[in-house]
Amino acid sequence: MTTWRVLTWNVLGREQQHLDRIVEHVRTQRPDVAALQEVRRAQARAIARQLGWHVRWRRKHFPYGPMWWRAEGLALLSPWPLSHPRRRSLTPGESIFTYRHRIVLSATVARDLDQLAVYNTHLSSDNATDRMEQAELLARLISDDAQRLMVLCGDLNVHGDEPEVMRALRPLGIVDHGLDPTCPSNAPVQRLDVVLVPESATDVLVEIPEAGDAWREISDHLPVTANFTT
Repeated sequence: MTTWRVLTWNVLGREQQHLDRIVEHVRTQRPDVAALQEVRRAQARAIARQLGWHVRWRRKHFPYGPMWWRAEGLALLSPWPLSHPRRRSLTPGESIFTYRHRIVLSATVARDLDQLAVYNTHLSSDNATDRMEQAELLARLISDDAQRLMVLCGDLNVHGDEPEVMRALRPLGIVDHGLDPTCPSNAPVQRLDVVLVPESATDVLVEIPEAGDAWREISDHLPVTANFTT
Protein backbone atom coordinates (compact mmCIF):
# COMPACT_ATOMS: atom_id res chain seq x y z
CA MET A 1 0.00 0.00 0.00
CA THR A 2 1.30 3.42 -1.01
CA THR A 3 -0.06 6.79 0.09
CA TRP A 4 0.21 9.84 -2.14
CA ARG A 5 -0.48 13.50 -1.47
CA VAL A 6 -1.20 15.87 -4.39
CA LEU A 7 -1.86 19.61 -4.30
CA THR A 8 -3.32 21.82 -7.04
CA TRP A 9 -3.59 25.61 -7.04
CA ASN A 10 -4.32 28.37 -9.54
CA VAL A 11 -2.03 31.05 -8.13
CA LEU A 12 -3.01 33.98 -10.39
CA GLY A 13 0.60 34.69 -11.25
CA ARG A 14 -0.01 37.92 -13.16
CA GLU A 15 -0.91 39.62 -9.87
CA GLN A 16 1.35 37.61 -7.62
CA GLN A 17 2.99 39.47 -4.77
CA HIS A 18 2.84 36.72 -2.16
CA LEU A 19 5.16 33.93 -3.28
CA ASP A 20 6.29 33.49 0.31
CA ARG A 21 2.73 32.66 1.38
CA ILE A 22 2.39 30.13 -1.45
CA VAL A 23 5.62 28.53 -0.29
CA GLU A 24 4.36 28.49 3.29
CA HIS A 25 1.14 26.70 2.38
CA VAL A 26 2.82 24.15 0.12
CA ARG A 27 5.42 23.42 2.77
CA THR A 28 2.72 22.99 5.41
CA GLN A 29 0.74 20.60 3.19
CA ARG A 30 3.81 18.48 2.40
CA PRO A 31 2.54 17.09 -0.93
CA ASP A 32 4.47 14.63 -3.06
CA VAL A 33 3.73 16.93 -5.98
CA ALA A 34 2.19 20.38 -6.41
CA ALA A 35 0.51 21.42 -9.65
CA LEU A 36 0.30 25.18 -10.21
CA GLN A 37 -1.67 27.06 -12.86
CA GLU A 38 -1.33 30.67 -14.05
CA VAL A 39 2.27 30.82 -12.90
CA ARG A 40 5.26 32.45 -14.58
CA ARG A 41 8.52 30.61 -15.03
CA ALA A 42 10.48 32.87 -12.67
CA GLN A 43 7.76 32.47 -10.04
CA ALA A 44 7.74 28.67 -10.34
CA ARG A 45 11.51 28.57 -10.05
CA ALA A 46 11.50 30.92 -7.05
CA ILE A 47 8.93 28.77 -5.24
CA ALA A 48 10.88 25.60 -6.00
CA ARG A 49 14.12 27.21 -4.87
CA GLN A 50 12.65 28.22 -1.51
CA LEU A 51 11.27 24.73 -1.02
CA GLY A 52 14.42 23.03 -2.26
CA TRP A 53 12.30 21.06 -4.76
CA HIS A 54 12.46 19.96 -8.36
CA VAL A 55 10.36 21.95 -10.85
CA ARG A 56 9.07 21.59 -14.40
CA TRP A 57 7.44 24.60 -16.06
CA ARG A 58 5.94 24.97 -19.51
CA ARG A 59 4.40 27.98 -21.24
CA LYS A 60 0.63 28.07 -21.79
CA HIS A 61 0.27 31.40 -23.57
CA PHE A 62 2.37 34.46 -24.32
CA PRO A 63 0.36 37.66 -24.92
CA TYR A 64 2.98 40.21 -23.95
CA GLY A 65 5.10 40.56 -27.11
CA PRO A 66 8.80 41.08 -26.29
CA MET A 67 8.22 40.81 -22.54
CA TRP A 68 8.75 37.03 -22.62
CA TRP A 69 9.22 36.83 -18.85
CA ARG A 70 5.52 37.61 -18.34
CA ALA A 71 4.34 34.48 -20.18
CA GLU A 72 1.95 32.34 -18.13
CA GLY A 73 2.26 28.60 -17.82
CA LEU A 74 1.79 25.49 -15.76
CA ALA A 75 4.25 24.02 -13.26
CA LEU A 76 4.83 20.77 -11.43
CA LEU A 77 6.94 20.89 -8.27
CA SER A 78 8.04 17.98 -6.09
CA PRO A 79 10.56 17.03 -3.43
CA TRP A 80 11.03 13.89 -5.58
CA PRO A 81 12.59 13.68 -9.05
CA LEU A 82 10.30 14.62 -11.94
CA SER A 83 11.00 12.65 -15.09
CA HIS A 84 9.60 12.57 -18.63
CA PRO A 85 8.14 16.10 -18.64
CA ARG A 86 5.87 16.72 -21.60
CA ARG A 87 3.83 19.68 -22.83
CA ARG A 88 0.99 19.18 -25.29
CA SER A 89 -1.52 21.60 -26.76
CA LEU A 90 -5.23 21.11 -26.15
CA THR A 91 -6.11 23.79 -28.70
CA PRO A 92 -4.32 22.85 -31.93
CA GLY A 93 -4.36 25.74 -34.36
CA GLU A 94 -4.88 28.35 -31.63
CA SER A 95 -2.16 30.98 -31.38
CA ILE A 96 0.07 30.93 -28.29
CA PHE A 97 -0.35 34.71 -28.18
CA THR A 98 -3.91 34.43 -26.85
CA TYR A 99 -5.18 33.22 -23.50
CA ARG A 100 -7.44 30.80 -25.37
CA HIS A 101 -4.43 28.58 -26.01
CA ARG A 102 -4.52 25.67 -23.53
CA ILE A 103 -2.08 22.89 -22.69
CA VAL A 104 -1.50 19.89 -20.48
CA LEU A 105 1.80 19.43 -18.65
CA SER A 106 2.73 15.95 -17.46
CA ALA A 107 5.62 14.34 -15.61
CA THR A 108 6.33 11.25 -13.55
CA VAL A 109 7.04 11.55 -9.84
CA ALA A 110 9.58 8.95 -8.77
CA ARG A 111 9.42 8.35 -5.03
CA ASP A 112 11.80 5.53 -4.13
CA LEU A 113 10.37 2.53 -6.02
CA ASP A 114 6.94 4.08 -6.53
CA GLN A 115 5.91 6.18 -9.49
CA LEU A 116 2.95 8.46 -10.15
CA ALA A 117 2.09 10.08 -13.47
CA VAL A 118 0.77 13.60 -12.89
CA TYR A 119 -1.16 15.67 -15.42
CA ASN A 120 -1.69 19.39 -14.84
CA THR A 121 -4.08 21.43 -16.97
CA HIS A 122 -6.25 24.55 -17.14
CA LEU A 123 -9.30 24.29 -19.38
CA SER A 124 -11.17 27.11 -21.11
CA SER A 125 -12.72 29.64 -18.76
CA ASP A 126 -15.26 31.31 -21.01
CA ASN A 127 -16.60 28.80 -23.56
CA ALA A 128 -18.35 25.57 -22.62
CA THR A 129 -17.99 24.08 -26.12
CA ASP A 130 -14.25 24.75 -26.16
CA ARG A 131 -13.95 23.31 -22.66
CA MET A 132 -15.67 20.12 -23.72
CA GLU A 133 -13.48 19.72 -26.80
CA GLN A 134 -10.37 20.24 -24.67
CA ALA A 135 -11.54 17.63 -22.16
CA GLU A 136 -12.15 15.10 -24.92
CA LEU A 137 -8.72 15.70 -26.46
CA LEU A 138 -7.14 15.55 -23.01
CA ALA A 139 -8.77 12.16 -22.38
CA ARG A 140 -7.44 10.82 -25.69
CA LEU A 141 -3.91 12.07 -25.03
CA ILE A 142 -3.77 10.59 -21.55
CA SER A 143 -5.30 7.31 -22.71
CA ASP A 144 -2.57 6.98 -25.33
CA ASP A 145 0.06 7.30 -22.57
CA ALA A 146 -1.26 4.10 -20.95
CA GLN A 147 -0.03 5.04 -17.49
CA ARG A 148 -0.87 2.52 -14.78
CA LEU A 149 -1.11 4.97 -11.88
CA MET A 150 -2.00 8.58 -12.53
CA VAL A 151 -3.74 11.71 -11.31
CA LEU A 152 -5.17 14.64 -13.21
CA CYS A 153 -5.28 17.98 -11.47
CA GLY A 154 -5.81 21.60 -12.25
CA ASP A 155 -8.32 24.31 -12.90
CA LEU A 156 -10.89 22.52 -15.05
CA ASN A 157 -13.35 25.43 -14.93
CA VAL A 158 -16.10 22.85 -14.56
CA HIS A 159 -19.27 24.51 -13.38
CA GLY A 160 -22.04 22.57 -11.71
CA ASP A 161 -24.11 22.37 -14.89
CA GLU A 162 -21.35 20.72 -16.95
CA PRO A 163 -21.08 17.08 -15.82
CA GLU A 164 -20.26 16.04 -19.39
CA VAL A 165 -16.71 17.35 -18.94
CA MET A 166 -16.18 14.96 -16.04
CA ARG A 167 -17.82 12.15 -18.02
CA ALA A 168 -15.31 12.69 -20.82
CA LEU A 169 -12.49 12.04 -18.32
CA ARG A 170 -14.12 9.12 -16.51
CA PRO A 171 -12.88 6.42 -18.97
CA LEU A 172 -9.38 7.19 -17.76
CA GLY A 173 -10.22 5.45 -14.49
CA ILE A 174 -9.92 8.59 -12.37
CA VAL A 175 -12.62 10.14 -10.20
CA ASP A 176 -13.37 13.32 -8.30
CA HIS A 177 -13.91 13.10 -4.54
CA GLY A 178 -14.18 16.85 -3.92
CA LEU A 179 -17.35 18.53 -2.75
CA ASP A 180 -16.59 22.06 -1.64
CA PRO A 181 -16.32 25.14 -3.91
CA THR A 182 -12.93 26.75 -4.51
CA CYS A 183 -13.60 30.07 -6.24
CA PRO A 184 -13.62 32.94 -5.41
CA SER A 185 -11.32 32.25 -2.51
CA ASN A 186 -12.87 34.77 -0.12
CA ALA A 187 -16.42 33.38 -0.52
CA PRO A 188 -16.39 30.43 -2.95
CA VAL A 189 -19.46 29.39 -4.90
CA GLN A 190 -17.85 27.40 -7.75
CA ARG A 191 -15.76 24.21 -7.56
CA LEU A 192 -13.32 24.76 -10.41
CA ASP A 193 -10.18 23.16 -8.99
CA VAL A 194 -9.91 19.39 -8.67
CA VAL A 195 -7.60 16.43 -8.19
CA LEU A 196 -8.90 13.33 -9.96
CA VAL A 197 -7.47 10.21 -8.34
CA PRO A 198 -7.51 6.53 -9.39
CA GLU A 199 -10.96 5.02 -8.90
CA SER A 200 -9.26 2.11 -7.11
CA ALA A 201 -7.77 4.48 -4.50
CA THR A 202 -8.82 4.11 -0.87
CA ASP A 203 -8.77 6.41 2.16
CA VAL A 204 -9.29 9.43 -0.09
CA LEU A 205 -9.31 12.75 1.73
CA VAL A 206 -9.72 16.08 -0.07
CA GLU A 207 -8.67 19.15 1.90
CA ILE A 208 -9.61 22.75 1.09
CA PRO A 209 -8.78 25.53 3.55
CA GLU A 210 -11.46 27.73 5.03
CA ALA A 211 -12.22 30.64 2.73
CA GLY A 212 -11.51 34.24 3.67
CA ASP A 213 -10.05 37.55 2.64
CA ALA A 214 -6.54 36.38 3.52
CA TRP A 215 -6.71 33.82 0.71
CA ARG A 216 -8.07 36.39 -1.73
CA GLU A 217 -4.90 38.41 -1.20
CA ILE A 218 -2.97 35.50 -2.74
CA SER A 219 -5.31 34.24 -5.46
CA ASP A 220 -8.95 34.08 -6.48
CA HIS A 221 -8.74 30.26 -6.14
CA LEU A 222 -8.32 28.16 -3.02
CA PRO A 223 -5.71 25.39 -3.03
CA VAL A 224 -6.87 21.77 -3.03
CA THR A 225 -4.95 18.83 -1.56
CA ALA A 226 -5.91 15.20 -2.09
CA ASN A 227 -4.53 12.37 0.01
CA PHE A 228 -5.12 8.78 -1.15
CA THR A 229 -3.79 5.25 -0.92
CA THR A 230 -3.21 2.79 -3.75
